Amino acid sequence: MMETPNATKHRGFPSTASAFGLMILTLWGCNPGVKLVPVSGRVLLDGRPLGSGSVMLQPKVGPAARSQIGADGTFELGTYNPRDGVRPGPAAVRVTSVAAVQVAPDQEQPAGKSLIPLRYADFATSGITVEVVDGMQPVEIELSSR
Repeated sequence: MMETPNATKHRGFPSTASAFGLMILTLWGCNPGVKLVPVSGRVLLDGRPLGSGSVMLQPKVGPAARSQIGADGTFELGTYNPRDGVRPGPAAVRVTSVAAVQVAPDQEQPAGKSLIPLRYADFATSGITVEVVDGMQPVEIELSSR
């Protein structure tokens, strides 16, 4: 079978239209150009910093923002990338924190015991909301072990 010069010349390379489409989809998936507001803060349990876990904010519209909680209880939320912020408006909050479980390297890791009441692990039952606005101060999320 005889090939045309153009077929040989472009073998293995996507067409310009395909490459452009792939680039647009990649950029769109990373951050669709939505305005995000930087949100940082601290999680406290009974007045003391919660030293591990994660915090998530779920805006009324769009994807949730998340962050790991540092040893000092601090966090910086990100929606599409770490620390890029949260969509403005009201947002429900959920917090999780579990005890580390040590296992042998060849065993599956079981779920650790929750260090906080389980009600905080669900947006619907946490009872915590945050109003995300431009120029907001760091947020203190106060949890109670009771």
